[in-house]
Amino acid sequence: MSSTAVLDSVPPSAPIRLSLPLDPTEPADSLTPVPASPSLPSILFDDYSLAPSLADGSEAPAAAPFSITDISSASWAASKVLEAQARIADRAQLAQAYIAKIQSWLSSSSKADEDSVSFLSLLLKPYIESELARSHSRSRTLHLLTASASLRKGPDHVDILDEAAAMAYCSENHPTAIVVRKELSRSTLRRLILTEGTPIPGVEASLGSDTIHIRPRD
Repeated sequence: MSSTAVLDSVPPSAPIRLSLPLDPTEPADSLTPVPASPSLPSILFDDYSLAPSLADGSEAPAAAPFSITDISSASWAASKVLEAQARIADRAQLAQAYIAKIQSWLSSSSKADEDSVSFLSLLLKPYIESELARSHSRSRTLHLLTASASLRKGPDHVDILDEAAAMAYCSENHPTAIVVRKELSRSTLRRLILTEGTPIPGVEASLGSDTIHIRPRD
């Protein structure tokens, strides 16, 4: 039995819950709608419509735009925000489940091929090196019956195992090995521009504005 995640799709009048399979290999037609219980906001508040439409699906005549005018309409709007946020979180959770399954599938299905590439490349390398050396060719490519095999030098690599020891030695003996980076302090720039009123060429600053955060009541 496959595990499933449930997403809410909440139309204004008839909430529906979709049971979505987490296994990407399951057919799409296995998605079955499951009736959900009416939400508390749908019982408490009027069903305000942001985009009114007629029964046949066509748009209704232009009506007054929706606005928040009292505690009821404000509460309805806040409840819709919470419902939308919950659906977004459900979709993100489902997406992560799919991503994890795909990554697991990719890793397991590619393991045998990756092992073959590593093993056969390890066997090919000394043969290619010896054949190129024997031919005294400046080319680093050996043309086989089925492919062209080339030797390519990888980038040189340095691992810093003890940064403090290396820094102390280079400071004393090889100062050019030490790079000092210059960067602007954003906190200082904010203070200079927004608090002290000092203009800084090439820098634009603005005061933070209020944003609304909706969360369920405790």
